[in-house]
Amino acid sequence: MAFSNQAINNFWDRASSIDFARQNLFRVISITGGQGGNAGISESDLVYLTSTTLPGRAINNVPVPFMGLSFNVPGTANYPNSAGWTINFRMDSNQSIRDRLEKWSRSIFDDAKSTGVYSVGNQSTITIALMDKAGNPIRTYKLIGSYLVNVGEQTLDVTTAGELITQAATIAYSYWELAA
Repeated sequence: MAFSNQAINNFWDRASSIDFARQNLFRVISITGGQGGNAGISESDLVYLTSTTLPGRAINNVPVPFMGLSFNVPGTANYPNSAGWTINFRMDSNQSIRDRLEKWSRSIFDDAKSTGVYSVGNQSTITIALMDKAGNPIRTYKLIGSYLVNVGEQTLDVTTAGELITQAATIAYSYWELAA
């Protein structure tokens, strides 16, 4: 037995009225905060990510045994992959994004001087936005307690046709919230 709401006409009507989300409609708005411990990227820099994932959030399950049965109740929240969130930037011709990431890494910990601002109070906030097709933000995420974990390697190759360079970075954060 076919359900009437699963017919192709219903699908088309619904799809044309609400459309679909697209993978390419997002951007980094800013990486700010801390005392010298940030990349200093603001909205006016027009920095674009080529790929990333939206951060996840999970509720811990708490098993409660009773008379041989295990009941499951919700517990606290956790943030999967918050210790290693990977983002990929589209590189500008002056490599300023890599320069900012390298400086951010050195400000967190400078191995030449064995110093840095690797304390909780010096962590940054990263703001990313999901965009609609007109470029307006529809949802904004703030990653709280962020710091750079890894400036990724950059591949250079003189035998290519001049493809654009991307820059990977790994960031840790404590939690995220939806911005108002």
